[in-house]
Amino acid sequence: MFDHTFNVLKESMETTVIQQEIAANNLANINTPGYEPLEFDKELKIAIKRLDKKKVILEDEMNEISQNALKYSSLVKLLSQKINILKTIASQGRR
Repeated sequence: MFDHTFNVLKESMETTVIQQEIAANNLANINTPGYEPLEFDKELKIAIKRLDKKKVILEDEMNEISQNALKYSSLVKLLSQKINILKTIASQGRR
């Protein structure tokens, strides 16, 4: 019933949710000694290999959360527009 665009938007939204969870987890562990922050893109590229050790930087994690919230919001708007287009097409077909 749904086309490729719908599926891509859905998968993109799911990805941003995962990215948001990773950034929130990094932020929650900002004061945890020895904690290694996760980075979604790197984790994906190296397929769960260890990352170089580094500190969690508050500004970086807050920026990641902000960027993901904006991305998610944009994807929700795109998905809503796509659904409205499909509704319009479906209602036109009933006439």
